[in-house]
Amino acid sequence: MSLKILGGFARGQVLAVPKGDLIRPTSVMLRRRIYDFYQDMDGVTFVDLCAGSGAMGFEAWSRGAFRIYLNEVNRHVLKTLEENRENLLVRNHHKKNGEILCSHFPAEKLIKQFRVDYEKLTDAQKEETVIFLDPPYSEKNIYIDVIKYLQAEPWFFGQLWVESDPKKGIPKEALSDMGLKAEKIYEQGDSYIFVTNFPQLP
Repeated sequence: MSLKILGGFARGQVLAVPKGDLIRPTSVMLRRRIYDFYQDMDGVTFVDLCAGSGAMGFEAWSRGAFRIYLNEVNRHVLKTLEENRENLLVRNHHKKNGEILCSHFPAEKLIKQFRVDYEKLTDAQKEETVIFLDPPYSEKNIYIDVIKYLQAEPWFFGQLWVESDPKKGIPKEALSDMGLKAEKIYEQGDSYIFVTNFPQLP
């Protein structure tokens, strides 16, 4: 199985996917829906807390992201993720492209480490930051822990994208009940991406 980047300077380039059911990539149609709206990611910092093969982050990178953080807790999957990074960097070495940082931490730990880097950004760069949260649907505690951390103090001033499935993961209503206000919701089949802005204004 493989995935392709949909747009940007790396359009059509292939991403490897680990064998078996170790990951659940964002569907091509759902990825296309959200990136049809966010076609230009120039200058964006993109943080994928549960990256898998890295398709969402590499899509942002191909569309001009300044820096992408790809975090994956499974070591076998991380190896594939790092191979995808190296292959893309080699293929696109002659093009102006952003930094790709891979890491291996629980999502709840990575978000705290990212905060250190985030607080060094300019105000404009802080606003041009996207955190993508798409853990295994059954890991509801990851959704809750990350969202509560973002809500606890007013340190984050970008966007949070949350992917889930109401049947297998967290329904959209549960995110609203946690105090998140939807800027936009992109849906494909049972899956959705809930886009919300921080800080959460009354």
